[in-house]
Amino acid sequence: MTKISLVKCDDYSKADNAVREAVNLIGGVSVFVRPSERILIKPNLLSPKDPSKAVTTHPEIVRAVIRLVKEVGAVPLVGDSPGGAIRDIKNLWKVTLMEKICVEENVKLVNFEAAGSKEFDIGDKNIKKVNFSNAVLDCDGIVNLPKLKTHMLMSFSAGVKNLYGCVPGLMKVEYHKYASKNKEFADFLSKIYLFFKDKIRFTLVDGILSMEGNGPSAGDIRKTNLIAASSDAAILDAYLLNELNYNISDSDLLKNLKITKDIFNKIELAGEPSKNFNFKNFRFPNLRKLDLLPRFIVRILGKLLWMKVDINKKMCVKCMLCIRACPIGAIRHKSNAHPYVYAKKCISCFCCHEMCPSKAVGFKKSILAKIFIKDS
Repeated sequence: MTKISLVKCDDYSKADNAVREAVNLIGGVSVFVRPSERILIKPNLLSPKDPSKAVTTHPEIVRAVIRLVKEVGAVPLVGDSPGGAIRDIKNLWKVTLMEKICVEENVKLVNFEAAGSKEFDIGDKNIKKVNFSNAVLDCDGIVNLPKLKTHMLMSFSAGVKNLYGCVPGLMKVEYHKYASKNKEFADFLSKIYLFFKDKIRFTLVDGILSMEGNGPSAGDIRKTNLIAASSDAAILDAYLLNELNYNISDSDLLKNLKITKDIFNKIELAGEPSKNFNFKNFRFPNLRKLDLLPRFIVRILGKLLWMKVDINKKMCVKCMLCIRACPIGAIRHKSNAHPYVYAKKCISCFCCHEMCPSKAVGFKKSILAKIFIKDS
């Protein structure tokens, strides 16, 4: 049986007690961490956003886990690699308040890029060699601290998706060239997860403030009041997806990990019942509805059924992060003009949408797409 704990917490000022309860309900930190071990605490630090925006793992969640790890005599480290377009890591640490927390708790904040990396063959058919940061490789174990969010390409971002941060920043952009579609990226993420699975001590999901709609950075904040924990990140993801009324059979990522609805018979739940959380009518990205259409329909209507990236000039602040985030150079600009999308080259990986700080990257739909994908 896989233990999953659900703890209700309506404010980050109460996170210390909620995190402690969630970990105790799955066995307690001493079950997962031993004295003197170097434990990497890995939050989601996608981009330099204030914690109130629900884009990154909240610093009070990180603080609570730091204290738990210290209590058993282990040595906590904190680190993540942000999206490949983010180059100023010190600004990211400052804005997300990770630097503040680590200074206050006297914990080292690790730069994944500066730590160097090693290359591995993880068996992915599209990407033959994958770089992982030495900061992750050299620690004794990982405590995985994802944010509960939607994701334009994958529908959902939590425990398994958070492991993509083990790839140093610029390489993330490169890999999207070869894994730009949902199924390809799902294959790739599942291989990364399996590579690190035995090193993950436990996963604790920050869902006090979650993100719904068109995440992982441009969605809408949803107060779900949840802290969830388990020793198995993939099963925890599947459970949460199911509770959010998403059919896990539609997830290529979970299919790759051989997780089906049968797994729910092998889960031991502790803490609050799921009905006590704000899960009702949770909204997933509209774009993913295209993935659910029968493939023969997509083949027949392919040229008439499309969505294309579009940049809203009124919202664009000309930061050019979308250009740096695009793995194939499909976004361009002239002199001081706004960036524009060269539609014929776009591979629909949505890296530009993910990294845009001003929500200026949206989508144009064909007439048929408007029928199948209605805004909600």
